[in-house]
Amino acid sequence: MSTLHQSALGSRPYPLDRDRRRRVMIALAEKETNISELAIKIGISKAIISKVVSGRRFSPKTEQRIADFLGKSSDDLFPERSIEELVEMRKAEASRQAAARKGTAA
Repeated sequence: MSTLHQSALGSRPYPLDRDRRRRVMIALAEKETNISELAIKIGISKAIISKVVSGRRFSPKTEQRIADFLGKSSDDLFPERSIEELVEMRKAEASRQAAARKGTAA
């Protein structure tokens, strides 16, 4: 991952990436398994896997282990995001959080 991309991710928590989560969930369904089974099979906690899958935690090593288990390319499951995409994800997340505080759906 480029230094520029890493600096764009810099503030934590990283924004929720619904697309990468969807990609992994589809791959899990194709393999007829789930995150709990994946965690057991690759020896990483379900909590860590969930954070990596949702984009909340950056871990290329864990991404690769997940991709290997699912028989997929890491690049296909966990695409690199541009700074613009990360900014938009942060905005969307902030909007959803504001709506939730008001008791409305975003």
